[in-house]
Amino acid sequence: MVTGTGTLSIEETFLGPQALPPPPTRHALFAILIALGVLLHFGTIGIGDLYSETEGQYAAAAREMIQSDQYLLPTNDSIPRLQKPPLLYWLIVASYKVFGINTAATRVPIAFSVVATLAFTFLIGERLADYWRGFAAGLIYLTLTGTFIFGRIVMPEPLFAALFAGAIYCGLAGFQQRHQRRAWFAGFWICAALACLTKGPHGLLFPAATFAALAIFYREARMRFRSLLWWPYLLLFLAIIGPWYLWIEIHFDGPFHRIVADEWIKHLVGRYPNGNWYDDVPRWQFLTSHLAWWFPWSLAILPALMFSWRRVMRPREISFQDALPMAWAIVVLAPVLAIGQRQDYYALSMFSAFALWAAMIFERAPNSLRNLGAAAVGLVGIAIGLIAIALPRFLPKNESEWGETDFRWTAWKALADMPASTWLHFRPLLAIAAVGLLTGAVITVYLPRRGREKIATVGLAFGMLMVGLCMISGIARIAPFFSLAEAARFLNSRLGTNGQVLFEGPPDVASSLGFYLERKFAMVNQEPDPRMPLTPEQRSLFLEEKAALEQWRVARPVFLIVEEDRVVYWRGLLVQHFHVYHQVASFGTYIILSNQM
Repeated sequence: MVTGTGTLSIEETFLGPQALPPPPTRHALFAILIALGVLLHFGTIGIGDLYSETEGQYAAAAREMIQSDQYLLPTNDSIPRLQKPPLLYWLIVASYKVFGINTAATRVPIAFSVVATLAFTFLIGERLADYWRGFAAGLIYLTLTGTFIFGRIVMPEPLFAALFAGAIYCGLAGFQQRHQRRAWFAGFWICAALACLTKGPHGLLFPAATFAALAIFYREARMRFRSLLWWPYLLLFLAIIGPWYLWIEIHFDGPFHRIVADEWIKHLVGRYPNGNWYDDVPRWQFLTSHLAWWFPWSLAILPALMFSWRRVMRPREISFQDALPMAWAIVVLAPVLAIGQRQDYYALSMFSAFALWAAMIFERAPNSLRNLGAAAVGLVGIAIGLIAIALPRFLPKNESEWGETDFRWTAWKALADMPASTWLHFRPLLAIAAVGLLTGAVITVYLPRRGREKIATVGLAFGMLMVGLCMISGIARIAPFFSLAEAARFLNSRLGTNGQVLFEGPPDVASSLGFYLERKFAMVNQEPDPRMPLTPEQRSLFLEEKAALEQWRVARPVFLIVEEDRVVYWRGLLVQHFHVYHQVASFGTYIILSNQM
């Protein structure tokens, strides 16, 4: 990167709006991109049940907000949940008000966030280069493996990524347009404030650090971004984020800031407050997995980076346009690698930056290297097809079972834990994915031969649409092993007016039960958070084993949900106390026991 007063192109020094309106081609490309995003993400929101952990936590909290008419305090099973700010909860509540309380409505804000990120990716690429770059970057973002997987999970990251991209777009537009600069920079602060209400203070820190890094290396950026520090913007920011934080601190008078501080320390240091180490995804695993999350484009651009990196990267003359996606990516990746704990999706907010960077590489690469990258993707497709054909031979003959739910909440652990019978269910999907990748590779090689270099990304993107739909279907198929939705539906029809449900396990693992079950449930052998002031009614939801056995004696339906590996223990305990044992159903790795036939 060039320091000092980097040379700026005409586009970088341009301060006013373009004199000519954009051509119809630009509008058509933008419309096609948005239509694809809507089709993929809104068209599939009803497929599959919500998983436990994050998805269940947000869905259940939004449902409880409506039921309790309390919209400032998120709760799960009536227990306050203060780890994250409330914006995503509010958006899910709004979706419930419009579409009803159901699985598809829960995913509407997430689908909207992905489409918004897609739109901002196009617009940023258009401002950095032209609308063809924006179209290519949008296609790449839309067809990343990670977008298909993480862009469906009900969690803050997709919304945070959309607001982060919105802040980058507003800052870039203000950089380029003098007359509307104050309005665009106000948009930057609004997006940053909403991002802070979604996930935390890095909603401001990340976009601010991105522009600060650019200001270090480009004099013109220092001059123009200085206006971002205008004091009314800070007042606007505080007016957006201040009221909720002030209310929650007054309402709890202490526990809120302690819980938030412990949550941040847990992630930054990699330890729980009790001293246990907390490292779900090690650094090497995190980086390696992103080659998969960015597939097929991580492979498609690899030949150009290996054999023509000076041509595609232009290290001696990195312009502001080229530097922005790189600064954006580094600002996100560096802290995630530095902290002590991370999850697979922690870098989702820089997937747009990768798409913009990959579009630049693919555009500048010689046709021969683009073809080589497409051929590599095609070979992966052939390999997947061969695996689909010979899959039974690769799998162990001794059938394994899913492990304990609480220990397979990362992609790496889930894949390692998946039994052979589940892999066999994926054979048709693997075959379809193989055809998609091979077809996309052929189209990508064919288009430049016909003089269609500008739309060469369409080939691989077309193939990945088939792969992405297979991924969505696959995630839905294994939902029973990560969700208690089916168990809740089973119980809803049998509880009657006074039935009771007990769950042995952590509250976060039971979160999908909180959404799908039509009443509160109690947790066995779990301790409430000592920092949280709970009412007697809330504390009564945490039962010791002795209290659970007392519930078993009452003359009403009582159901206990336990993991498979706890069945032997509970069978012995119940037979010892009541001389009878009733196992009424099983869902995934969970078994339902009852005190009645």
